Amino acid sequence: MAAPIGGLPYWEVRFDRDGRLLDDDGLVAALPGSGVRELFVFCHGWNSSDTGARALYAYTFGELAAQIDSFVPSWHGKAGVVGVFWPSMLFPEDAPDSPSTASTPAELATALAPAFAPAEQAKLTGITALLDKQPEDAEQLQAFHRLVGGLVTSPPLAAEDTGQQAVLDKPTGEVFSALAGLASEQGDAQGLPNPFKVLWHGAREALRTASYYEMKNRAGVIGRDGLGPLLGRCAGNGRRVHLMGHSFGARLVAFALPGLPDGIGSPVASVLLVQGAFSHFGFAAPMPVDIDRNGFLAPYFDRVAGPLQSTFSLADRAVGWWYPAASMLNNEDDQAASDLTYRWGGMGHDGFQQGGVDQFDLRPAGEPYPLQGRHFYRLCGDEVIKADQSPFAGAHGDIKHPEVVWAALAGATTGLDLAV
Repeated sequence: MAAPIGGLPYWEVRFDRDGRLLDDDGLVAALPGSGVRELFVFCHGWNSSDTGARALYAYTFGELAAQIDSFVPSWHGKAGVVGVFWPSMLFPEDAPDSPSTASTPAELATALAPAFAPAEQAKLTGITALLDKQPEDAEQLQAFHRLVGGLVTSPPLAAEDTGQQAVLDKPTGEVFSALAGLASEQGDAQGLPNPFKVLWHGAREALRTASYYEMKNRAGVIGRDGLGPLLGRCAGNGRRVHLMGHSFGARLVAFALPGLPDGIGSPVASVLLVQGAFSHFGFAAPMPVDIDRNGFLAPYFDRVAGPLQSTFSLADRAVGWWYPAASMLNNEDDQAASDLTYRWGGMGHDGFQQGGVDQFDLRPAGEPYPLQGRHFYRLCGDEVIKADQSPFAGAHGDIKHPEVVWAALAGATTGLDLAV
């Protein structure tokens, strides 16, 4: 077990890219004698190093401990916390407080390599060499496109999350031109001197998109095949689990629901998806854009005894702008841009999109929410999650706020006879 945070026992669990549990930090063995009855499990998102993830967990769980002291003192000695670590990746200029200049190909390779297996790292070497030279050769652009496609090896699991697949499947020139245009709209591609430079700029954005697509798919696999089974081993003695996830980490914890073992009953008591980077139709039944289909997670929502909440913010540029924009190549007809944005929209942009959802603004710590079990809630964070932290992501990572932690605690205490 790692050092406690704010007096709360803290464990770090780690999974590999296929969802295999590498280390549970003694969690399963320790729980029966720990006195923990309320277990908060938080998962970081795509642009997180171990250091960044630990800083997020230190803030969140420290604030959680303080709020338990203030609002739920009866939980002293009964609450524990878990930080999930998984092989995501850090695209350097997308991180908060990143430099304004684009990373060099070598810097990209160094940042991306730890998230990929040796076979994909070999592809990264080829990608780096081509991106560094940027030859004025159409065949070399196509070779780059093939190498980038080889980075996506995890299955997407949910059809509503497959928008970025078009970046891999469409013709090279169409993909790279479109992505260069999108980047230019964001102010990243000014003064490019010739068509090949434009295409190589688009090629770089294809690398970014494919990397994120792999991370999104990977998060689902790890949630289903790794975290879900682990939560099953943590069940028992009336212990309740409260899932929290940021960005692709929100997808990871959500996909733990179908991964829960059969026959044990669900230990999950609440879910908070913080700026989730996966389809806002994930739990929809039916999907508003296709009434003949349900979201992949719809059959599993009743594995959560309490409320399911999702934060969203218009200042989240990663999920609100790039996430659907990178899927626009799926357009096969005369759909309006607004229709395509909605079709491929993410949780962090507008929350759960389905019938029977209530909406509130994020509230200050201690201000009650009228929450019910097995009900969906959108939490508007426009006044809280708003700091512009990078040109690409906007406020996507601006989540270290008491209001966000309070949403988790309010969800966790829903229906209990507590002075909250």
